[in-house]
Amino acid sequence: MAVASGPGTTAYPVAAMVTAAYRQSWNDRQAVLRAGGLWVLLSLLGDLVTALGGGPAPSTVAPEPPELDLLALPFLLVGWLGLSALTVHRIRALLLGDPPPTLLAPLDGNVARYVLAELVLGALAVLPSIALLPLLAPIGGIGLALAAGTVAAILVFARLHLLLPAAALGERGLAIERSWRATGRVWPQAAVGLMACGMPVAMIAGTLGAVIAVRGAPLTGSALATIAAFAQAAVLAAFLADSRRRLLGEVASR
Repeated sequence: MAVASGPGTTAYPVAAMVTAAYRQSWNDRQAVLRAGGLWVLLSLLGDLVTALGGGPAPSTVAPEPPELDLLALPFLLVGWLGLSALTVHRIRALLLGDPPPTLLAPLDGNVARYVLAELVLGALAVLPSIALLPLLAPIGGIGLALAAGTVAAILVFARLHLLLPAAALGERGLAIERSWRATGRVWPQAAVGLMACGMPVAMIAGTLGAVIAVRGAPLTGSALATIAAFAQAAVLAAFLADSRRRLLGEVASR
């Protein structure tokens, strides 16, 4: 699936872009490991601490006592920040040539902006579902309302996904209008690429991890899911960097 180049059009060969994102992440696996490896270990500490506390790890399906949930919450936050830090570092490495970190992908102002952009983008993507629910539920039921809301959320995310690399690069503002304009002709392809680079590995590994956890090895299952989530973040970062480059041009060195 591609958009032909020409006057007023943008080359956006999504199949090639997805393939390139996975290939780039594999070729740069040592750099990805260096940036994200310690974050993975820190994320897994939550499961270990919870297990040593006498309860099941967070990845199991068994209900957990509230105190164990509270014990794991800081590590869940660490995992989210680690995923954001890795994504930001990889975007900057691919677009600006940032060198590999000494110890791990750092938490800095760019990561803070990226997290804020994630929250803004998530809120904007959810708004259509909230608006459509009371309108469509009486006509076609909750299923129709949720389906329409999901399609609308995908559209919004595809149109505004350039907020994420903009935040990672430290560009001023959230660039909502700029992203909306730039993705006008290619948002269906962008949606396919974002889903292909942001979901499959993590979903498959998460499912396998849950099965492994249910069969008596919760820490192993959680480790598999966590490692896959960080690997998927590196792939998504590569796609975001490529999409930004194609739609907005090269980034000036800083």
